[in-house]
Amino acid sequence: MLIWATTAPPLQGQPQPLATQAARQEQLARERQRVQPQHYDRRRYPLTPDWETHWRRLLWATALQQPQHPDVFQALRDILGRSRAQHPTPTETKIITQALQVSNLYIRQYPATRPQLQASLTQVVQTSPHPRWVALALNALVRSGSLTPAQTSQWLAQTRQRFPQPPDLLAIVLQELAQTPLPLPPLSELLAWQAQPGEMQLYVFCRTNRWQPCTFIVKDYQGEFYREGEQLWSRQLLLQSVYGLDWAFTYGQTPQGLQRVAGFTATRPGELFRAYGQFPLVKLFLPLEAGAPEFFPGEPAPTLAAYQERLPPSWRDYAPLHQSYYAGRLGRGLLRIHGTGDAPELFTRPAGVEHQWNPALGCLTALELYTPQGELHRGDMGDILRVLDQASGGTRLGYLLVVELPDSVPMTAGTGWLDAYLEGLAGLPGRARP
Repeated sequence: MLIWATTAPPLQGQPQPLATQAARQEQLARERQRVQPQHYDRRRYPLTPDWETHWRRLLWATALQQPQHPDVFQALRDILGRSRAQHPTPTETKIITQALQVSNLYIRQYPATRPQLQASLTQVVQTSPHPRWVALALNALVRSGSLTPAQTSQWLAQTRQRFPQPPDLLAIVLQELAQTPLPLPPLSELLAWQAQPGEMQLYVFCRTNRWQPCTFIVKDYQGEFYREGEQLWSRQLLLQSVYGLDWAFTYGQTPQGLQRVAGFTATRPGELFRAYGQFPLVKLFLPLEAGAPEFFPGEPAPTLAAYQERLPPSWRDYAPLHQSYYAGRLGRGLLRIHGTGDAPELFTRPAGVEHQWNPALGCLTALELYTPQGELHRGDMGDILRVLDQASGGTRLGYLLVVELPDSVPMTAGTGWLDAYLEGLAGLPGRARP
């Protein structure tokens, strides 16, 4: 059975005031003004409640603009030095955490900045009594390539000695950093599967480099892939974190594994347009997410074993697909599929990245582009919402599965690379339960 897509809805007619060229230039100028060298002066702007908003906005602007002047790195070093405090104030805690997030971005994206930050991050790992900060600093150092394999092994061992019973976040980071890549189970088996019979199943296929847009395809509630004519329907989404953090961290990359699709939100008015665009958002929930509906309806909060049962047999022990389970346990949540009203120019991209999808803080972002007059030029969320409404039979319920594919699996433009996998699905088991 084929699902025939209808014509895409017309673009929204009302210009968006915050998307005009003038409004965007004003916003960009404001962020660039924030990252002027004098604003990083710790003597003028101490880490006190009176200046908390200053530092939070400054560090966010730093993540967006990524200035390279020495005052930035001096401020980051000074702030990270406070991580040794046994009892930091609430204001210090927020600013130190954000400074570690920004330091992660610099040291991983700009190898030339390692001499500026490596010693301070090393000091955090070796002396901070706070496991969360140790996890952030250690993860940044290892993932940036600043340590040799021997140094990595040594630091992991030393950290385990410092924290014999590490809390969940540090324990997971230590495990992740020690893990070697696993062979990919059969992709055809994954494509044949549905976590819940009678509900739609969404797939998002990514590369490890999340700056490469991911391929998003949809299977309807009857188990058939959604098509336009003879072509498999697909869109691209970006699953890149603004800070470039790993999945276990708040504001990190979208975790691999299952998420619950639980309807759409209303559009976001006013200033929230910039972050989310003019369309409704698709609500996603992680297993064990605080305050979320039942992940598997009618069942208690899932154990890892119960979660694994909703994966194809050969994928159940594939650790990367357990990320969403542990991310929910670690307190991550409120992930969404959404567009964005921010100008692509607001975000600094790595060299060689020329596309216009915007990064987010753990969410999955669709392309949303505007003319200089603020009129919608392209808005993929409109089409995504229409397809999900049809594919779910109007319930807007189902499951989304995020999977990173190694470079050995070709992912060409479009969905032609999936054809060979889709051809042999008829004989494969496709249900979580009889």
